[in-house]
Parts: sequence; structure tokens; C-alpha cells
Amino acid sequence: MVLDYQLVLLVGASLVVILLGLPVAFSMLACSIVYLWMNDFPLSVTVQQLGYSLDKFTFLAVPLFMLAGLLMNAGKVTDRIFDFANALVGRVPGGLGHVNVVASLIFSGMSGSVLADVAGLGAMEVKAMRDKGYDTNYSVGITLASSAIGPMFPPSVSMVLFGVVANVSITGMFLGGVLPGILIALCLMVYIFAVAIRRNYYTSRWAGWPVLTLTFLGAVPALLTPVIVVGGMILGIFSPTEAATVAALYALFLSGLFYRELSFAALSTVLLETALSTAKLMFIIASALLFGWVLTIGELPQFLANTLQHLFPQQWAFVLAIIVVFLVLGAVMENAILLLVLAPMLLPIARDGYGMDPIHIGVVMVFANMIGQYTPPLGLSLFVMRDVTGLSLAQISRAVAPFLVPLVAALVLMAYIPQIVVWLPHRLGY
Repeated sequence: MVLDYQLVLLVGASLVVILLGLPVAFSMLACSIVYLWMNDFPLSVTVQQLGYSLDKFTFLAVPLFMLAGLLMNAGKVTDRIFDFANALVGRVPGGLGHVNVVASLIFSGMSGSVLADVAGLGAMEVKAMRDKGYDTNYSVGITLASSAIGPMFPPSVSMVLFGVVANVSITGMFLGGVLPGILIALCLMVYIFAVAIRRNYYTSRWAGWPVLTLTFLGAVPALLTPVIVVGGMILGIFSPTEAATVAALYALFLSGLFYRELSFAALSTVLLETALSTAKLMFIIASALLFGWVLTIGELPQFLANTLQHLFPQQWAFVLAIIVVFLVLGAVMENAILLLVLAPMLLPIARDGYGMDPIHIGVVMVFANMIGQYTPPLGLSLFVMRDVTGLSLAQISRAVAPFLVPLVAALVLMAYIPQIVVWLPHRLGY
């Protein structure tokens, strides 16, 4: 199969204008319009495709899960999560490093987002670790790395996006992320333990069962969020979109009525931030899906399938190629765009050409994509942490670099041991 030279020019031009500083969504939109014009498509098709790409009921889950995470942040639910995590694992060698990971694991069951985790827990965790004598780079690095659990443990905005564009069960994707989320936490905690022993880092004293019980009771309402959301979907009580609505309403109840930490001024700020973030993300989604549709017209998916199956006849090599592609491109492209463009092309190849389970390869893609959040120049988490801590982007990049080792180790394990991902979904019929 011969690749359309105009399609090659399209991809090349999009990369050039991105390097020149044009936002990725605008570059994809512009290059898509040029390609359609060169191939005598009426330009009204562009508008139709942009509108049609967002005409999916499930996309409503994205802003609702974002709203739930922001409400949890504004209602200071993170304070209670941190206190409980500290009482639970603060005495383990590595102390607040383990607290950092456990707090992120718990909060990921409410926010479903890397950025929400960094913004909500980041400042508190970094300050707490610095006050106890932990090295600044170490504190920043573990805070960023632990936020990687956010998109893996249900609910997850990235899982919703993948499920919609790749036509994979979102509930199945949520369930597929449970064990990998725990695996990521364990890999990070092993690394933290080893570093803490070598550097003789501070470890808090055991506070006793009364304190643990008290902090647990304070965090129980927050801990119930993933149980309500995922449990309701498994039992068929509500769909993923309805689950997002339940999560947002429950977050509003917790922050505003139960904990009484959410003021009307804070609520208006949260709603405005959600609206602006949603508008930006939906424009990115529409542009990426239009770009993907144009690539399909040019038969790039078919060319890619033939090429990959020729270059990588064995499944393990194909999986390694996917991991490398996401890790490399994640450093220069926005993560949502990368997932939206590549997932619909690579999933059919993995499923039909290599016999891989869609949930398995989906979870691997999502996590490989998320690791790109920590690599310059476009790792969004680095910019959020810069705003939180006031440190330079270069220092934050150096701080998180050692923690990429346990993250990549977890990625390799879930990629080559499929049962880590698919055991739970399969047991529950997905």
C-alpha cells in the first residue's frame, strides 16, 4: 500500500507549525482544512465533522468528573485524606513519601485527573515533607509521580475519552485500572522505602489506634466516592455519564453540606474553572477527531497496520513499540490529543492483528500517555507544580526524573502481564 503524499505533507506541516508555536489543536484544525480543500471536499464538511464528533452523550461525563475533582479540592477534602494517610502509613520508613502515595491513591478515586491531584494535594504534600527535613527535589518528585495514579484508578477522565473514541466499555476500562493503580502505588512505595533507608529520612511515630480511627471516620465519606461511582455502574444502576453526575452531586454534598468548607464564592470559581477547562478540552477533542477522520480518509490506519505487522510480527515487540511511541510523543504533544488521535488507529491493530484484549491495551495506552505529563517541554503537570511551588521548570523536571523508573517499571509489568489489567473486568463480565 502506497501512502498518500498529501497526507505525509499534512502530518509534516502540522508538526512544523506546532514547533513554530501554534497551539496543537489549531494546527491540526488548519492542516485538516487544507487537506480537505486540496482533495475537493466542500469545506462545510469540516463544520459538520466538528459538530458530529462531539455529538456523543458519554462526553458529558468529562466535565462532570472534572467538576467533582475541583469541588473536592475546594471543599478541602484533601486535608482529611492526607491526615488519614499519615495516620495509616506515616510510620513506615519513608514516612511522608508513603503518605503522599496513599493520599494520591485515595484522591484518585474522586478526581480521575493528574492535574487535579497535583493542584489539590501538591502544595500541602510538598510543604509537609519540606518541614520534616525531606529534600526539596525528592518532595516534588514523589508528589508528581504519585499523581500518576489519578488517571488509572476509577473514575478517570482519560478512560472516558479512550472508551468513547475507541468504542470500548467505559465501565470495563474503569475496572481495568483498579489493579494497575494499586501496582503503581506499590512500585513507588518500594522505591521510596529504598531511598528512605539509604538517606535515613524522617519517619513519624505511630499515633495509635484512636487517632487512626478518628482520621478514618473523617475520611470515610470521601472514601465512598469510588465505591458509589463504580459500584453503581457494575450493578447497572446508572451509566458512566450518570455516574459522573452522581459524583459531581456527591462532591457538592460533601464539600458544601457535610464538611461545610465550600462557600458560594468558591463554588462560582469552581464552576467558572470547569466551564473554561471544558471549553478548551472539547475544542481539542473536536480538532483531534477531525484530524483523525482526515487521516482515515487518507488510509493512514490501513498503512500503519500493514507496516506495524510487517515490522513487529510478534506481540511483545508491538507492545514495546506502542510504549515507546507514547513516551516519546508525550514529551512534545498534549496528552489528550495523543490519545484521541492514536487510540482509534492502534486499537484495531492490537485487537485484530495481535489478538489483544481492548481493555488491556487501552489501560496500557492511557498510562503510557500519562507518563508524558512528566516530561518536558509540554508535560502539563510540570507547569502546575511550577505554579504550586514556585520552582523552575528545569528543577521540577530533574526532581521527577528518578521517579520515572518505578512508573515505567509498573507500565512494563501491566503491559506484559495482561492479567493485572483484565482479571477484575473479566471476573465481573466485561
